[in-house]
Order: sequence, then structure tokens, then C-alpha cells
Amino acid sequence: MEAPLMQARADVGARRMGAVLPVFAGTIFLSAFLLFGIQPMFAKMVLPRLGGSPAVWSTAMVFFQAMLLAGYAYAHWLVSRFSVRRAALIHIALMIVVVATSLPIGIAAGFERPPQQGEFAWLLLLFTASVGLPFFAVSANGPLLQAWFARTGHAHARDPYFLYAASNVGSFLALLAYPFAVEPTLRLATQASAWAWGFGLLLAGITACAGLCVGRSASRLDTPPLVAEPIPASRKLHWLFLAFVPSGLLVAVTAHISTDVASGPLLWVAPLALFLLTFVIVFQRKPLLRHGWMLNAQLLLVLCYMAATTLHLRLGWGGELVLHLAVLFVTAMVAHGELARLRPSAAGLTGFYLWMSLGGVLGGVFTALLAPLLFNSVAEYPLLVVAGMLCRPGFTSIRLRRWQGVALASIAALASVSLVAREMMRTDSVRSFFGIHRITEIQDGRFRVLSHGSTVHGAQRLRQDDGTPVSGRPEALTYYFAGGGIADGIASVRQARGGTLAAVAAIGVGTGSLACQVRAGEDWRFYEIDPAVIRIATDPARFGFFSACAPAPTFVIGDARLTLGDASDGSLDLIVVDAFSSDAIPVHLLTGEALALYMRKLKPDGAVLLHISNRNMELASVVTATAASQGLATWLNKPVRTAEDLRAMKTAPEVALVTRPGVDPGSAVRGWKRQAGPGTTRPWSDDYADVVGAIWRQLSLK
Repeated sequence: MEAPLMQARADVGARRMGAVLPVFAGTIFLSAFLLFGIQPMFAKMVLPRLGGSPAVWSTAMVFFQAMLLAGYAYAHWLVSRFSVRRAALIHIALMIVVVATSLPIGIAAGFERPPQQGEFAWLLLLFTASVGLPFFAVSANGPLLQAWFARTGHAHARDPYFLYAASNVGSFLALLAYPFAVEPTLRLATQASAWAWGFGLLLAGITACAGLCVGRSASRLDTPPLVAEPIPASRKLHWLFLAFVPSGLLVAVTAHISTDVASGPLLWVAPLALFLLTFVIVFQRKPLLRHGWMLNAQLLLVLCYMAATTLHLRLGWGGELVLHLAVLFVTAMVAHGELARLRPSAAGLTGFYLWMSLGGVLGGVFTALLAPLLFNSVAEYPLLVVAGMLCRPGFTSIRLRRWQGVALASIAALASVSLVAREMMRTDSVRSFFGIHRITEIQDGRFRVLSHGSTVHGAQRLRQDDGTPVSGRPEALTYYFAGGGIADGIASVRQARGGTLAAVAAIGVGTGSLACQVRAGEDWRFYEIDPAVIRIATDPARFGFFSACAPAPTFVIGDARLTLGDASDGSLDLIVVDAFSSDAIPVHLLTGEALALYMRKLKPDGAVLLHISNRNMELASVVTATAASQGLATWLNKPVRTAEDLRAMKTAPEVALVTRPGVDPGSAVRGWKRQAGPGTTRPWSDDYADVVGAIWRQLSLK
């Protein structure tokens, strides 16, 4: 009888061991999928509260990195202090608390409107109150489950790092799925509900993993884990540096590319997906891309980056995107490849992840929080590219004498202090939470321009072509010149209402060019989210539109979707939407919910004038379809740009005018193209915005 019983036990043990790898890998995959699925989902919920600023995602990444560090520390505590049985009970209890108190995901009460200062701190508190506990619980699973797997007795238990690659595959797929599958098909409320169901499935998976461990011999599992080998502090600091550089570069590259297109999930996830892909590759047993290849590619790409930056090469948006993403990918491959090469044994796994996570947090904090305070330009980006070169094994193997190390550290500190001092004294660049605004003079000092990202947001002529100074009332230039779509649209609506506009809301300040559209007896209110822009536009030493045309302007500070809600319903004749972040229009100002708000604030015969010029996205069909879904009429102009106008800093804008059906838009606008129907483009809403489609349509027009 003993032989059959022993055989039966052996069969059960074999089946259990056969289930170990798929159960652990599947649970880790699901955990990573949920971990990185929540990031773009919740950031999209928050984005409209702060005007669609790219800094929302930068701050979100810092928060999620910090919570990942906390989760790794919690996993390290569980693994180092408790048996698998007790650790599982603690962790499963935590996840049950999350189910009972924090699901489904949503914005916590008390965060309806951000402050005018301290946006970073407010955002961090918002993320903590809303998704802190769920993210913390999920973030611990990667190292925790790998440590448990190392104690299962499986054939691959001695080196569980390959499961880290599986984890990053889940993260990578979650990021790719969000902009292309989840965002276009599911409303945010549905996404939050689906995430909650996924969390419940994850709880079941973790319970199964714990059961597979605890089901083995109690004598082997209910003892504290093996003590990791001593690791010198220098090696830990090396791990930290190798994680710091690519993490900081990730935030810098993401902010750079999303500034010029649109701050949204598509351009958030592309850099992060590449970043995670590097972990997938380097932690494989046989990496697809050799480390030596990446070291050579880094040299080539850094040279290309330096040439493009110093020579101001125009690569086009596509070329710029490829270059910046390539620099990020290869730098991360080099740094993460070194991390993989220097990883400890399985006994030191959770400590290794803890130091790596700490480096990631510090990199994100430096780029997203400290750099805007220290620099008035994007100085952190080239600094991190240079730091990426220091991640190469040739630099880390250099051994310096004590005095050489002290001298080198002193030089670096002096250079850093000098750089910060120089940046803080700059007057040609102003940095805020919402971006970097550059004031420069071009064409031999004939024009002063305000730029954000790669886009000019306004200009004032300082000198005539013969070099004589300009005097008198300033002439509106760039998109606002007389005869352009914006000026004609305002004049046409004014003419249709008897020659005057009683009340106007102008969303977006720029240089203040619209101030010269104000006529006597008209009440214009200027809505601007960035106080730094207001300071620039109202400084006569920089731009004179307000001082000459509207010396006592009324400003409303904050996101227009929130602050415009305070205006009386039915009180406005015209709303001019002219808000941009570089070349990107905040998506939430173009949605059906936004148009519904505008219509509530307008008089029955009022109109909305939308400036929709954009190099990267075709937005005319979006406005047409979204307006039609609200039962509204749309007129579009056809901008004609001549070489002579462009030399004179006059850029014909693309403009849409939206009214209720039957409203007279004025004689000038009647010459524009009236849209007969909604077309084939799907209307945008706060839950849906097809940025990919808008980019594709624009590319097809070129």
C-alpha cells in the first residue's frame, strides 16, 4: 500500500510543480498589466483639471515611481521578516482592504479645483488620496512573487530574474493596449470598473501562488529566508545611479515630445513602453540585443543629438520623435544592461529592486520637480544625455585616488552651482509648471517673439525694415493680423450683433495680441491657466499689446473648463478659444462636454471661435463632428499663407466658428465653408479622443 501512496503523492507533487511556473508567470503578468494600466487611465482623468499640461504626466510618473519604491520596500520587509505563510496572509489582507475601500478608481473628493500655486504638491496629494493604496498593493507583487518563486523548488528557482522580464512584458502590453484599444473603445468609468475586476482576479492569483508555496514542506518554507551576501555600499550606489539616469531621461523625453503634439496617453506611453522594453530585453537569459551593440549605438546617437541641438537642425516632427525616442531607448539599454550584469543572487533580489526603484524615484524627482525650480530652460535633458555616457562600463571601472576624487567632485559641484546661477538669471526664458516660455528677437531685432516648445505664440514688431523704431499702437501679428481668420471671425460676429460685443471670454493670453481686438464699451475677460504667461504679456518691456490696447484687463486664472463655469449662463456674446501648449491644443477644450459648457455660457445668438491651427493633427473634422453631435453648426475658413505674409510674421490661422442652428455668423464668416454634416470622424468627448486618427489624417494631407 505504501508504494501506490508514495506514487500518488509524487504525482500530486509533480502536478503542483508543473503548475508553479504558469501560475506565477500569469499572476506576475496580470499584476504588471494592472500596474501600468492604471497610470494612463487615472492621469487622463486628472488631465482636464490642469489644462492638459504635459507636467501632469511628469508629476504622475514621479508619484508612481515613489509608490513603486514604497511597494518594493514593503515586499522587502515581507520577504526578510516573515515566512511565506505569514507574508501571504498580510499581503492578501491588504488587497482585501483595497477592494473594500478604494475600488473602483476615481478622483477623490476635495480635489475639484487645483490651486493657483503649488500644482505639483496638489497633484501628488490627489494621486495619493485617489490611487495610492491600490497602486501600492499592486506594486509590491513583482519582487514579492519572484522571491516566493525562488523558494518553490522549481528548476529555475535559483535565478528568478527571468520573471522580471515577464513582468515588464505585461507592463509593455498594457501601455500599448491603452491608446490603441482601451481608450478608443471604453469610457473612463468602464475602464475603472474593468480594472477593479482585474484586481479581484489578481487577488485570486496571489492566493494561488501562496498556496503553491505553502503547500510544500512546512519545514522548508516556514523558516526565515536565507541571508543575502554582503553587498558593499559602492555597488548599491552604482545600482542607484544606473537607475537614476534613464528614469530622469524618460520624464524629460516624454515632456519634450508631448509638449509639441498633445498631452495624452498616446505620447505618454510610447517612451514608457520603450523604457520597459529595455528591462524585458536585458533580463532575458539570452538578450536579443547584445550589450556591445548598444554601447556602440549610444555613441552614434549622442553625436546625432549633439549635432541636432547645437546646429538647430530641422528634422521635422517625425524625425525629432525618432531621434529622442532612440536616445532614450539606447541610453536605457546601456544603463539597464549594466544593472542586469551587476545584479546579485536570488537572496538579494528584493534589496536590488529596492535600490533600483530608489534610483528611479530620484531620477523622476530631479527632472519633474527639481529641474523646473533650478533651470529656466530644459538644461536637464542634455545633462542626462551626458550622464548616460557615464553609465558605460568604461567609466565605472576607473579607479581614482582620494585627492583625484575630491578634485573631480569639487569641479562638478562648482559647475553645477554656476549652471544653476546662470539659469536663474536668464530673462529670455521663463519656466513654470505649464512649460518653458522663451522671449527672443529675430530678423535682426525687427521682431520680438514668444515661443513655447517649437511654436511661436505671438510677436511684436520692434523696428521697421529700415531699422527705425516702431511707434504708436502695436500691430497684431502672427495668427492675429488684420485680415486673418481670427480677426475676421471676431469682426464678423461683432458686425452681426450691431457693431459691438457686450461680453467676450478669451481663453488663452499668449503675448496679448487679442487685447487689440477690444473695442470701447466691450467687456473682455481673459482666461489663462499660467500666471507666468500673464506676467510676460503685461510687461511693457516685453510686449505692449495690453498696455496700448487694454490697459486695465480682467484676468481669470485657472483651467478654462473650470473657471468659465463660474460665468453666468447666457451672458456671453463670443468665446474665443485660443489655448495652446506649444503646437498642441488641450484636448479637453475641444470635446462635446466643452462645447456644451460654451453654449450654456453664450447668449442664444452667441458664437464660439476656435483656433485650430496645428502642424501635427487635423482638427477641423473633429470640431465639425463634435459640434454636430451637440446639434450645432460649424463654419471653417481656408487659410492662405504667402511668402510675403510669413516674412512679415503674419501666419494665416485655421479657424472654426460654432453657433446654434440659424444664428447669423456675420458677412465675413458666411464666406467660409459651412459644414453640411458631421462627416466620418467620431466626435470627441472627455472619455474619447482619437489623437492617433487626427495625426494620421494630418499626415495624409501632406
